[in-house]
Amino acid sequence: KQRLLVIIMDYSACRAPAALSEFGARNIFMGKPSPVGLGSGITQKYLQCSYGKLNITAFKAITVTANCSSNEPGPSFSTCPVLRFIKDGSSGAKDILGEDAFLSDFSHYVYVLPPGVNEFCRGDWAAVPGRQIVLRTLLGSLERWSATLELTLHNFGLWHSWQGGHEFEDGSSPSGRKDVCPNAPELAYLGWTSPVKGGGQVDANTLPVGTVRSFNLPATYLTSDGHFVRVVPDWLPTYSNRTGAKNLYIAVRVNKGGDALLAAPYANAVNVHEVNATMDNDASRYPYTDRKISFINSAAPRSQVVLTDYKLVLYGGSWVSTDVLRVHFCRYRDSPRECPSLDSLEAALPPPPRKNPLPSPKQSKAADARRPPPP
Repeated sequence: KQRLLVIIMDYSACRAPAALSEFGARNIFMGKPSPVGLGSGITQKYLQCSYGKLNITAFKAITVTANCSSNEPGPSFSTCPVLRFIKDGSSGAKDILGEDAFLSDFSHYVYVLPPGVNEFCRGDWAAVPGRQIVLRTLLGSLERWSATLELTLHNFGLWHSWQGGHEFEDGSSPSGRKDVCPNAPELAYLGWTSPVKGGGQVDANTLPVGTVRSFNLPATYLTSDGHFVRVVPDWLPTYSNRTGAKNLYIAVRVNKGGDALLAAPYANAVNVHEVNATMDNDASRYPYTDRKISFINSAAPRSQVVLTDYKLVLYGGSWVSTDVLRVHFCRYRDSPRECPSLDSLEAALPPPPRKNPLPSPKQSKAADARRPPPP
């Protein structure tokens, strides 16, 4: 739970006035007032993505007018002095609220920079870990809920999410600059979710060569309980390498709820991420070190992919109920041909039960015959 203070910086003395009002800040974070409750404020997205675990329970916005070292923005901000912005904002907030209230009434602080700073500051900033984030007054920054969520996740100790060897490129995460909820390894790190029963540690003992494990995985937007599988590929010779060993997180993503804007190839598919195994296996020792979460592949329903680096075949099976997908794994020693086909796996499983099946015409007539006549 966050008790949030938003500090709007005003550097009018060097021609960089604030462009956000305190009322506007409240609307962005808490949502516009409406007869049915909150609108699309950042706090609503926090609640969606965290399953109710991250919430802004107290909010206040103030404007701090700060001094400049020059009457021009260039000499004052050319190096984008983030620590100075925080110092100016904190000092001004203490003058307005009192030091005791500043320190005790709030748990987290957002410093909003004026538009005149944007040409000198090319990005936002957050402490990892910490309680402070710095946002620019930009459509893609302050007014983009996922940007604020990404920085908040930095405060909790998370870093950026990768894909194809490139930072920020994982389209299944706000840490990859997308307007979606966190991915499975991020959610697990935060303690917001749990693995599916029997899927918390799939290793050599629980997945012998040539065998198959199957799980019904609900899409991450549906529930925080039992929605991912964690694979510990200790059968690989490289697993003893502290820097090279990886664990896998496997989850189903569907473009609904907080993930409504999730795009292909992540949406309506099984997503596979890898993380540094040394840090993942000993989280208490490496609480804030970058585990380099990376998206590596996805499998659509009724398809399969070979994860060559892990000697695994991953199968996206059939939907067993609304947004719950059957997922299979098979480990091989030398060739994927050691694993069965998807068709054989799906044929061996019973079809999902039908809900409220329609009676046949004969059943309907029989039921009518048994029904007593009206009085």
